[in-house]
Amino acid sequence: LFVTSLLNAAGLAMVVFLAFGLRYYSRREARMVAMQAAQSELETARDEADRANAAKSQFLSRMSHELRTPMNAVLGFGQLLEMDDLTETQRENVSFIMRSGRHLLRLIDEVLDISRIEAGRVTLAPQALDLREVAEDVLADVLRRSQEENKPLAISLEAPRELPRVHGDSERVRQILDNLVDNAYHYTPVDGQIQVRIHANSGEEVQVDVSDTGVGIAPEDQERVFERFYRGEHPLVLATPGTGLGLPIVKQLVEMHRGRIWMTSKGIPGEGSTFSFTIPRHQKSVGRGKNG
Repeated sequence: LFVTSLLNAAGLAMVVFLAFGLRYYSRREARMVAMQAAQSELETARDEADRANAAKSQFLSRMSHELRTPMNAVLGFGQLLEMDDLTETQRENVSFIMRSGRHLLRLIDEVLDISRIEAGRVTLAPQALDLREVAEDVLADVLRRSQEENKPLAISLEAPRELPRVHGDSERVRQILDNLVDNAYHYTPVDGQIQVRIHANSGEEVQVDVSDTGVGIAPEDQERVFERFYRGEHPLVLATPGTGLGLPIVKQLVEMHRGRIWMTSKGIPGEGSTFSFTIPRHQKSVGRGKNG
């Protein structure tokens, strides 16, 4: 009787074990099927996102070309008009056309740039670069602009003659500096100051500081200045045309150079802001677009 009871108990235990085992493996198989389905959905979503991103880039590229072609014609004829003997009113009207045309081209370039960067389609061609020469060219352009627009500003460059060269893409480094100086120009009132200071810091980098005496940036906005499309709440900022893409593009390009970028501001009108970035003095592996 004892043996019979023992066998019965063992049989019952075996049945229970098999039942739990089958249940465990059924659940495990169900989880694996669910994971495979989720993985398949993720791959499908990723493929769809890649196709959508490619379509967006292609659309923006084509639209950029279609918009730039007529705008270049408008600016070309505007330049011809500037060489004519115009009345003061006519000259002001032509100047307005030229400013508006250049602004539109800049917006087109910004939208196209951010799309290319996000798609990983921006590559750098680094070389030995003299930042002083780049800054001189950028400041010469903004000085001519201030004269054309009758907006007197004190524009200065502080950079030692023995400044070491950096390793960067000439076109993109100029774009970085041009965007920062352009921001300073927009938000600095008449008779204000814009200063570019370049110096070798304690590391293996050259640092550039772009300072102005403009409206400044409020403390609550400072953490968001490099966000796409964010422009703050200051009335002068909101009244100035722009997309809010300039600083995000600058940040991406600096990081592609393996540099750093930051800003400081007391948020007090008239005391302005300083945007600083670094570029390595020696060759480093550079990034490619968003995924670099």
